[in-house]
Amino acid sequence: MTTEQLDHLGDDPLPDGVYDAAEAAIVRYAQRSTASIAIDGETYGALAEHFSVPQVMEIFSMVGLSNFVNRFHATFLSDVDASTLEAVGSGDREYGACSLPRPVIRAE
Repeated sequence: MTTEQLDHLGDDPLPDGVYDAAEAAIVRYAQRSTASIAIDGETYGALAEHFSVPQVMEIFSMVGLSNFVNRFHATFLSDVDASTLEAVGSGDREYGACSLPRPVIRAE
């Protein structure tokens, strides 16, 4: 993904010209799924226009697994090990920091 695409992942509606039609279908599905909004026929239909049923199932699985992992870590306030922090820092130094804000988890 380009920096511009990352910058607009949370936009609703998505801006014209940033994503091609297939990418936009995936982003819209991920937005709805992540926000626990029902996946309607329009959202599914947009994916089905560009992807086979096995590919759509893979997209559903990847988004669902990512949401599960993120919610698990948010629930249990998982520590991030030093090697992961170093890998993230190394990537930031080599490629630049991702424009998406990193989550801040606060214990209440």
